[in-house]
Amino acid sequence: MDLATFNRFRLTGDTKTTQALDALYRARPAAVVAALSKTGPFGGLPKPYLTALRQRGLSTEEVKHIRDWPDSDKERVREAVLKAIKAKRKVHFAWKLYDGSKESTTIRTAGTGPITITFFSPWTNVRAVGRDNVTVDVSP
Repeated sequence: MDLATFNRFRLTGDTKTTQALDALYRARPAAVVAALSKTGPFGGLPKPYLTALRQRGLSTEEVKHIRDWPDSDKERVREAVLKAIKAKRKVHFAWKLYDGSKESTTIRTAGTGPITITFFSPWTNVRAVGRDNVTVDVSP
């Protein structure tokens, strides 16, 4: 991505992926809610969820990145989203860089306001790949 886009993502926490997840939560297609409601390991993401993310503009590579998140993280996110739906709470997805050594996810559910799900990427994953081009490597 170009440096201006990277800086906007870094400063706002709103990336193409978090925007797609926010939009998907707001729309809550019935097939996606039904897929999220199934108990048991969330695993590889149900097809309705993958289709809905593609419909919101994510590339095959971006969807694969979400599909490759650790199952435990996907399960925690699934549970938080269902909690928000049942409690009629908003959800906000965000992304941040941090000084840790691996990707991480935090979920803030306290209080009655929005549930915030933040995805953290290590600063060490940021690489300059050209004069005005930055990439953030992602872990499988």
